[in-house]
Amino acid sequence: MQNNTQNINHALVAKAHTSMYLMHKFWARKPHNVVSEYIKHYSKEGDVVLDPFSGSGVTVIEAIKSGRKAVGIDLNPVSIFITRNTAAPYNLKKLKDAFLKIEKNVKDEINGLYETGCEVCGEKGLIICVHFHDSKPIKIMYQCKHCKSKTGKNPDKDDLELIRKIEERDISFWYPTKKLKYNHHEFKEGTHDPDIDSVDKLFTKRNLLALSIIYNQIENLNNKKIKEIMKFAFTSMVHLASKLTPVRPTRQYSSFWPLHRYWIPPIYMESNVWMLFESAVNGKQGVIKGKTEANDLIKEFKEAKEFGDLKDGANILIREQNALELTDIIPKDSVDYIFTDPPYGGAVQYFELSTLWASWLKKDINYNEEITVNKQQEKDFEFYHKMLKSAFREMYLVLKPGKYLTVTFHSTDIKTWNSIIKAVVMSGFDLEKIIYQPPARASAKGLLQPYGSAVGDYYIRFRKPEPFSGKLDAEKQMDMESYEREVVWAGKGIIETRGEPTMYQHILNGIMVELKGGRYVPVGAKNIEDILKEHLGEEFELIEIKNEKGVVIGKKWWLKGRDFSNFTTRALADRVEGAVVTVLDKKVKASFDDILQSIFIDFPNALTPDMQDIKKILGEYAKKTPDGKWMLKAGLSEKERVSRHTEMIYILATLGKKAGFDIWIGSREQGEIYDKKPLKVLCDDIRCFKNVPQEEIALGRVKQIDVMWLENHQIKYEFEVENTTGISEAIIRGSNIPESPYIKRFIIIPEERENFLFKKLQEPVLKETIKKIKWDFIRFHDLESVFKNTKTKKTFDPVELNRVARMPRFKNDIQKNLLDY
Repeated sequence: MQNNTQNINHALVAKAHTSMYLMHKFWARKPHNVVSEYIKHYSKEGDVVLDPFSGSGVTVIEAIKSGRKAVGIDLNPVSIFITRNTAAPYNLKKLKDAFLKIEKNVKDEINGLYETGCEVCGEKGLIICVHFHDSKPIKIMYQCKHCKSKTGKNPDKDDLELIRKIEERDISFWYPTKKLKYNHHEFKEGTHDPDIDSVDKLFTKRNLLALSIIYNQIENLNNKKIKEIMKFAFTSMVHLASKLTPVRPTRQYSSFWPLHRYWIPPIYMESNVWMLFESAVNGKQGVIKGKTEANDLIKEFKEAKEFGDLKDGANILIREQNALELTDIIPKDSVDYIFTDPPYGGAVQYFELSTLWASWLKKDINYNEEITVNKQQEKDFEFYHKMLKSAFREMYLVLKPGKYLTVTFHSTDIKTWNSIIKAVVMSGFDLEKIIYQPPARASAKGLLQPYGSAVGDYYIRFRKPEPFSGKLDAEKQMDMESYEREVVWAGKGIIETRGEPTMYQHILNGIMVELKGGRYVPVGAKNIEDILKEHLGEEFELIEIKNEKGVVIGKKWWLKGRDFSNFTTRALADRVEGAVVTVLDKKVKASFDDILQSIFIDFPNALTPDMQDIKKILGEYAKKTPDGKWMLKAGLSEKERVSRHTEMIYILATLGKKAGFDIWIGSREQGEIYDKKPLKVLCDDIRCFKNVPQEEIALGRVKQIDVMWLENHQIKYEFEVENTTGISEAIIRGSNIPESPYIKRFIIIPEERENFLFKKLQEPVLKETIKKIKWDFIRFHDLESVFKNTKTKKTFDPVELNRVARMPRFKNDIQKNLLDY
């Protein structure tokens, strides 16, 4: 049911694509489950959901899966082809029979093009792929059914002779020769190689021959519908048969199309075409598996010929149409919800990239009307903004008053961001909310690219109001100086809020959301990363991040010259750690998605952690159950942790008493019970701390330190027990006591968490603070041993603590002096 009183205000857990969405490649496909949740939230069963830039059809497919009626519009014929074949029901028996017929007719003929001698047994083997360098074969990867070997070899004379003979053959069947050009202008994302300027030249002669044989067989199928799905299977693998596929050192038997362009890598792969086609039909990501899922999940598919049919039993309208002409086919005020992913300037040249598939499908692409930025098409940013504004105005007209539009955005380009926001608002919509949505898979790019790594998406919610003036509020237009100042302030604020060195992507996530604020970025504004770069060395600095072996693995942003101990905010890593443990403690068992969703709600936008970090926390605190869920390890429930924490404080207070010191126990800990007595009975009546600044904030933090030993109101020892609080929070508290060679500082840590703490202490700022203020570390069991040895004694020599103190270490790493740490 629709629930507009409680809009989606946080990220959702994105799931990996299922079989139906893995059948055919397409660019920038959004997480199906997130799209589904938005549709369910902002519409109700029977409502009409529109996507005017439908791409591969995720919105319309999820809409009909959810009992809505869907309208999918795209000017790209390949998008319409993929959407229809993904959604439409198919008779799987007829599909399988068609494949068997093609297999019987041409499999042996095609595999004959890929024969090679087996170096193991001398029999005939079958080539899986050939590695080419500068158009010359350098390695053959093959399998042999006789000796069951699967290996590689250098091409021999028979292999070279086979290639020569194929090069001399004529290709009897049709294949596309479409030029990768607009009239005389090469594609923006073309090969930029004058010798490879058409679709057919993207393939080796052997693969082009094999492809033409299979395509001819498909064209000869009698059942038109089965012919369509077999073409769908064909185009799903045709790019993998091209020269666009690089050889990867770790995966030498398969490849992929890695870039949004027709780039021919210097070392590319020629894959066995029959194997590719067979996998496209019967493989893990093949049409049999994908259509089995689609047939099961899509309970109703009745395609409309026109919009009015949606009121007469049909539930989906798929149309190759310009988004600027929505009102030609959709009545005004007739759509209940719009979810769309518009083109981001010229970031992805969808029509150019679709040409490879469209040419095999014999479909024409209308490049002239594509909304993009492309010099070869003579389309500049002004054209893009004008067309985008017209498209959103059409959306405004067909959407019912009071209903919602969700626009997704994936780019770091502020000019494109500004253009999309302005285009929507100038069309009449009110901007309500911007949400950062993490991707389904964690990315390792953030550390390696400390400036411009775009990971995840922004989901922007708009609402159609009544009435509309059609004008932007001039007072909401920022000048350039204000914009740049706001970017810097926002960046600093995000690092402050996170309380730790931060990846650029997280800063970007927060700034993009902060720039909403009802104000509009000036025309010609710099990108966020360029502004932040200009302030490196002034407000910001980059800090190297090292792994447990001391190897630099990337950089994070930090506030220039800022001491970690001055932060008022608990480090985000500690907060997330605590939140994950709390979820597990409350639920007893929780799925990974349950945990993620809770974290996304509590830590939105710039605070949203990487999934990889959450996995590390789970690895430290939890174990997986047989049903795939997570539960806390023994001894780590809140009750058990508090009990352990209380015991350590009791031991420290007792030892301090025996050493002749006055004792202070943290304000929060004084009420904890140990041996049926509150800890405050061990606490002396201390009215002041002479060697501590008397400012209220600093004094308040000092009073929260777990245990302190004092002499004449002077702090001599301070202790933090790292069990229920994060280590950075403990260090921040303790650092409010000024540096002094006469103060000893110890952090008491559970030995089972030593590896985890060691990794956390590799953070440069935290590491420097520990070194500067000279913290030492004592393990729980070592403290217990010291306490046990003093039970019968009336006095205690604090030197015993120094004897058991040592820095955390990782596995079998050699022990280092703390000051070298």
